[in-house]
Parts: sequence; C-alpha cells; structure tokens
Amino acid sequence: MYRQRNLIRTITLMVGMVVVLAGTVLAQNAPPIPPSLVVLATDELKALLDRKERFLLVDARNQQEYQEGHIPKALHVYDEAMEAHKTQFPSDLSHPLVFYCNGYPKCVRSLQGAKMALMWGYTQVYLYAAGFPAWEKRGYPVERE
Repeated sequence: MYRQRNLIRTITLMVGMVVVLAGTVLAQNAPPIPPSLVVLATDELKALLDRKERFLLVDARNQQEYQEGHIPKALHVYDEAMEAHKTQFPSDLSHPLVFYCNGYPKCVRSLQGAKMALMWGYTQVYLYAAGFPAWEKRGYPVERE
C-alpha cells in the first residue's frame, strides 16, 4: 500500500512537471511581437471601448471559444481564415485594428492575425496580448452566443 501511494505521488509529480515544462517551452517558442505592433493592456482596451473610439476589435480564436464568450463588439475572424474574411476589414488602411485571443505567448493567433493585417498594409495595428482570459478575470463585459 505504501509503495502504491509513493508510485502514485511520483507519477502525479512527474505529470505536473511535464505540464509546467511544456508551458515553458511553448512560451519560449512563441514568435516575437514585431516592434510595429503596439501592445495594449487590459485597462487600455477597456478605456478605448468606454470612450467609443473608432477601431475594429478582432477575436482571432476559434468559433467555439468565441461563442462561449467574447469581448463586446468583437468581430470573429479565426486567424487561419483571415484571408477569406479580408472584405470584412475596413478599406481605409489607417483604420485602427486590435487583435486578441487567449493570451500571448500561450496563444499566438492574435499575433498571427495582426501580422497578416500589417502585411495587408494596415498602419495602426494593436495587440491585446493579455487576451480574453484577462478581460474576463477583470469582470469586464462579455457577450455569449
């Protein structure tokens, strides 16, 4: 019985270490944020929304994540489908765009979407790097479908 408990404890500890190491490796392998992208903090994004500033907020997560909860006014454009949804973006390349997902560096979909917008020629591209989990944790408004 004692050996079995020790074995279970050892396996649990090892699994925990693997999870922590995997997260560290993912964070280390995340692509860097280009200097042309401005990173917004949670309170900065909230202030932009409260002031009703002119910008397009883009949720780069998958459909299920978006339906389970998203920041109000966010346009859902999964990062892998950006090119197919190009017509949903403003024709004015100086129109500000803000991308978010589930938090960089764990999630890089918003970064990928923002990079695509830069490639298209948009000049005011922002990254809300903290992402939806930080927004929700703050108790800020969330829409669900």
